[in-house]
Amino acid sequence: MPINDYLILAGGALLASTVSGVAGVGGGMVYLPILSEIVGLRLAVPYLSFLLLAGNFSRAYFARKGIDWKVLRAFLITAIPGAALGALGYSFLPAVWIARALGAYLLIYVGLNFLRIQWPKSASLKSISAIGAPAGVSSGVVGGAGLIIAPYFLRYGLIKESFLGTEALAAAGTHVAKLAVWSGMSVLTMKDLLLLLPLTVLMVAGSYFGKLLVSRMRARLFRGILLSVLAAVGVRFLFFF
Repeated sequence: MPINDYLILAGGALLASTVSGVAGVGGGMVYLPILSEIVGLRLAVPYLSFLLLAGNFSRAYFARKGIDWKVLRAFLITAIPGAALGALGYSFLPAVWIARALGAYLLIYVGLNFLRIQWPKSASLKSISAIGAPAGVSSGVVGGAGLIIAPYFLRYGLIKESFLGTEALAAAGTHVAKLAVWSGMSVLTMKDLLLLLPLTVLMVAGSYFGKLLVSRMRARLFRGILLSVLAAVGVRFLFFF
């Protein structure tokens, strides 16, 4: 891989992990367009899942005191098989279908944030377990499931460290399931992993930077810039791929 392309991937890894460290979600959606341009759409989601795993574990460590293990268990019991199923489907889907799914996912994410739609009205361990399977499938196909996970975790009452740590481990569980499927199908090879390993250091660093920034950044400005970028990328994937 040309050094310029790798430097772009390195910068994207640091940015994505910092975004996730601040907001809990959204980092993968920032990094996905960068990966797609450099390595192609077919490898973008598997690469993203591997790198986000490092960011998830580091973010969970930094917020470890707030992790709600009951919520985590309720979610993962259905999310792990859902993620494996989504990863299997991703391996066979045509690239154009993946692009359309990614575009729709990004635009829905932006739309719900922009409209400030409050859903669900309530959340329990039972409902969190129920959304685990669709969240896992979504993660397998489009790389992440923050759009599905976050509203339920927040409505359940997880905030700050509780939300960041629990969501990080929840996402990590889906990534592990996906990577197991993709490794078994040779979608990801040892050559890919060696390419990505140095970038995991930047994912950890970004999680730490996010922790430092979370109480200092102007949330409104950050949210506006992030949603604008995601909307532009969503339109590109949905209509111009």
